[in-house]
Amino acid sequence: LLDVMMPVINGFEVCKQIKAQEHLKNIPVIFLTARTEKEDVVNGFEAGGVDYITKPFNMSELMSRVKTHISLKNARDTILKMNQDLLALNEEKTELMHIASHDLKNPLTAILMHAQSLKDRNPAESENFEGGEAILRSGSKMLDIITKLLDMQRLEAGEEDSTPELIDVIELVSQALKDHQNHAQRKDIALQWSPQNELFFTESNWRLLQQVLDNLLSNALKYTPFQGQVTVDIQPGEDQTLRLSIADNGPGFTPEDHQRMFQKFARLSARPTADEDSTGLGLSIVKRLCELLGITLELKTQIGKGSCFTLILPHKVFDLEAAEQAFHSA
Repeated sequence: LLDVMMPVINGFEVCKQIKAQEHLKNIPVIFLTARTEKEDVVNGFEAGGVDYITKPFNMSELMSRVKTHISLKNARDTILKMNQDLLALNEEKTELMHIASHDLKNPLTAILMHAQSLKDRNPAESENFEGGEAILRSGSKMLDIITKLLDMQRLEAGEEDSTPELIDVIELVSQALKDHQNHAQRKDIALQWSPQNELFFTESNWRLLQQVLDNLLSNALKYTPFQGQVTVDIQPGEDQTLRLSIADNGPGFTPEDHQRMFQKFARLSARPTADEDSTGLGLSIVKRLCELLGITLELKTQIGKGSCFTLILPHKVFDLEAAEQAFHSA
């Protein structure tokens, strides 16, 4: 409790000196004074006071305000301690992600290479073939979990480089489909993709946009039944945009799924149709990457009939004739 009118130094200056000291600055200061001018009240709060009570005062009111500000300070101290604990936990999580990156991912990649070698060495030796295949299956699941955890950690830490570049969308999609061809063949799923004769370019980040496509294609193939169909399509949209769609004929999403599908570690009602691994991170990563890249993500879904995710990308349109003339002039 601090008066304002005091010899040598006034209360406002005393309060400022208190607030300037590290071990005292969080102590609540209530001004208790006969000074009632509006300017004095403002000076009191600007000096760091939490309340301003004028004389004559009511003792019950004063005690009530003191108890209130002590409770508020205790609550702030608790929140500060919790924030410090959370920061420490976050640092531990970051360190764990680095360990996963270097001390787990690299050896696991080596294991997968040896397992592939074991499987390919002599297909006639069923023991070698089945053992190598089992190691590959389990190792691939582990690698997928580690990779997605690392992807999410980089996104949350703001460590992803999203520098844009000119991208041939047809080439990008063709490469992504090639990467998922084996998964589709194992389930006899038809990957429908009819590239347009037109040139479709966008400005984005190749690696991150490829990551979006990989997650959406992987998700579609996981939930599409055997002998099902996944269709990829690209069409010009409105206002110089491209609409890149990935549709499946899986179980679709329920309204409850729709509410939490982009949350981390979300467990949805639909389950993979061939016991594929699901970390619950794929769609969360897609959503965050789309936000980072400035891409609009749309979803249409119908229970029992499938889902369609659409990426709306900026369409970089070129005057090919002018570009060709400039090339020849150069």
